[in-house]
Amino acid sequence: MRARSVPTRALTLTATLTAVLAAGTVVSPAEAAPAAAPPPPVITDGQGRALILHGLNTASSAKGPSGLPWISRADVVREARELGSNSVRYLIQWKNVEPSPGRYDEKYLDEVARRVAWYREQGMHVVLDMHQDIYGPAACKGAGNGTPAWATHTDGLPCTPQTPWVLTYLQPAVVRAYDNFWNHTGKHPELMRHYTAMWRHVAARFAKDPAVLGYDLMNEPFGGTRQFGFFEKPTLTPFYQRIVNAIREVDRDNWIFFEPQALGTNEGADTSLGAVTDPRPGGKRLVFAPHFYPVGIDLGGSYSGATKLLARAQFELWKRNLPAAAKRLNLPMWIGEVGGMNADAPGAADFTRDWLDMADGLGVGWAYWSSDPGGAGPTDAQGNWTVFGRLLARPYPRAVAGTPTKISYSSGTLTVGWRNRAGVTAPTEIWWPSGTPKVASTDAAGKWRYRWDAARRVLSVWADPGTAAHTVTLRP
Repeated sequence: MRARSVPTRALTLTATLTAVLAAGTVVSPAEAAPAAAPPPPVITDGQGRALILHGLNTASSAKGPSGLPWISRADVVREARELGSNSVRYLIQWKNVEPSPGRYDEKYLDEVARRVAWYREQGMHVVLDMHQDIYGPAACKGAGNGTPAWATHTDGLPCTPQTPWVLTYLQPAVVRAYDNFWNHTGKHPELMRHYTAMWRHVAARFAKDPAVLGYDLMNEPFGGTRQFGFFEKPTLTPFYQRIVNAIREVDRDNWIFFEPQALGTNEGADTSLGAVTDPRPGGKRLVFAPHFYPVGIDLGGSYSGATKLLARAQFELWKRNLPAAAKRLNLPMWIGEVGGMNADAPGAADFTRDWLDMADGLGVGWAYWSSDPGGAGPTDAQGNWTVFGRLLARPYPRAVAGTPTKISYSSGTLTVGWRNRAGVTAPTEIWWPSGTPKVASTDAAGKWRYRWDAARRVLSVWADPGTAAHTVTLRP
């Protein structure tokens, strides 16, 4: 979400600049780019195609008391047809799922399921995100969201909400609430057990829903008084492992997404997360899901001058460190949150184009923060598309019949390359926003074919099965 994680923005500004300068990354992108490496594993659909997930976070409004977003069925239809979204990161909250210890609110889950059905009608993939910020509303006078009051133990420490809001993470009561949740204090081992059981219940409820692609285990974890290697490796990694094991007891097939700590990694710092195994038969379905928020940009800053210089340095750090972490973990990667810049801020369009180009260059999907109108939203208060909405409606391959090797959109031309993967016979599907595209392929004439679905704005391409690698180009 906008102005994310923790005093991270203030605390990592100097550290990030120092790291960038020391590493020599404030140079040309060509000099800073890592050596070419084989593409990482990919998220796949039921037909074995690589999924490139484009969509929105829905929504900041879901952080409120009801735990439900503002959207209607018509909004989902519009998002699918006019933005080309094939996915959504749908926010839910622990406090609404489990309002008292061991008691799950099935009426709330019914309302979630009713909205998930709207995405199912549009053929969209749903990632259920267990959202939290500043621990929960009981930690600091309603400033946070996510965790129920019964699971909030501040030990009577004081808390005053701060501006900008991320500084509230430093308040004594908030830090203590996290320390108690992670059992750093040794007083509350039951809290993580409740959280794990809660996820097992949610997964059992949605395991058979064809729209639900998977589960994002915790939004932007914060370690309290323990951070980086003192938190991610000894505490966060085994926490994720326990939840994965619990989910696999009731859901063997859906993908499980998990994030590094937000502090630092949102701006491009490396992560010390350890490997998480997947007990399901047939191969793991786990996804590394970091966020991207350059410091300064998401605090209302511009993408110009010194702020842009800093942001570009963080682009290079992020491109170096987070894909490397995905490779180390041997997992596909997805950007679970990105955006956060006000539409009227200088450089807003350039920033959006730059991170879209970065995602395409890495061959990964994203969920934009957020669907809420106004500010950084894709629409204004009247429902008109903003600069963000117009840029997000970008041609892209929704599903690729193999391993993607290139995704590039420039000057109105989309280029998609891939290599065959054994057993995949379904077509590559490409979303195109307006008009009928002109299509060309490197496959030999007569060996490939395509079909244009004007209603869905989707081009299906059946490549030559006798050719190992393919490149398709679409132009207006």
